Amino acid sequence: MALDSHWRDRVTLKMLRYFHAVASHGHFSRAAQQLNVSKSPLSAQIKELESLLGLALFERHTRQVSLTATGRLLQAECALLFDVLESGLNRVVQAGRMERNQIRIGLVSSIFWAGFGEVIRQCHQRYPVFEITFTELSPERQKQALANNEIDLGLARFADTVNIHPLLAETVYRESMVLVVSDEHPLRDRKLVSLPELAGEQFVLMSRANSSSTDLIINACLVEGFYPHLNQEVVEPNTLMAVVATSQQVALVPASYARQKWPHVRFIRLEQAIPADLCVLYIPPDDGQSAAIRHFIDTMSEQMNQPSGH
Repeated sequence: MALDSHWRDRVTLKMLRYFHAVASHGHFSRAAQQLNVSKSPLSAQIKELESLLGLALFERHTRQVSLTATGRLLQAECALLFDVLESGLNRVVQAGRMERNQIRIGLVSSIFWAGFGEVIRQCHQRYPVFEITFTELSPERQKQALANNEIDLGLARFADTVNIHPLLAETVYRESMVLVVSDEHPLRDRKLVSLPELAGEQFVLMSRANSSSTDLIINACLVEGFYPHLNQEVVEPNTLMAVVATSQQVALVPASYARQKWPHVRFIRLEQAIPADLCVLYIPPDDGQSAAIRHFIDTMSEQMNQPSGH
């Protein structure tokens, strides 16, 4: 059967989405429920699509339908088409946002203790046209948000930048872990501690579901010959510090935590270097990084590494 000469102009995206829903469910009623339409217009769209293409896409049975060979081919092509369409529209939306100098940032709250607030202030002063918004997100949630084009940049610790392909990571501030104990702990007056000395201590660390830093710390302890006694995992850095202050448990935290005023705790340097660098995460740009994002990253790195600020 010859194809209608105008089929290319008459096949609509709605027809293809309706077809794909029926193909996925193998059932008109379930597809109609998913699409939030009645069965009648759904069937009409499928019949019109088959008529325009001059093909039978489904074999109709009493209670369900199955795809013909050409129907299976169209299902695969629709999946590719929808992926390309979504990706293309995301790029258009992102380009429009960059034209307006909008930057959406996902971050972990502890970066404010390393001077991120001053970064925002400097960016507003230098680039008043920038519209910067930020949301507190765990590192894992940041990676998902980047993939879904919900944010433009993520800000997390070094441990959360390992094996993140296809995302890229760039260090903006280097720092290491330090030991934190209560002011009643036997180690409170030490200036330097080696990891093996902590083999008998009880640790409180960040939840592994929210941060990879705990696994990094555990691996560092294993290198020194012991597995740390992990007594408690917490979600919030503030909670971790409160637990340390009110117990004999110890923690390893980024050195920048010491810039805050925490009652009843002491910070002690570690002999072994465990990286806690602050890093920016982003999707590899297709046509070069936007000027707004590049300026923001450079300003952040410059500001956070000023000696006077630390």
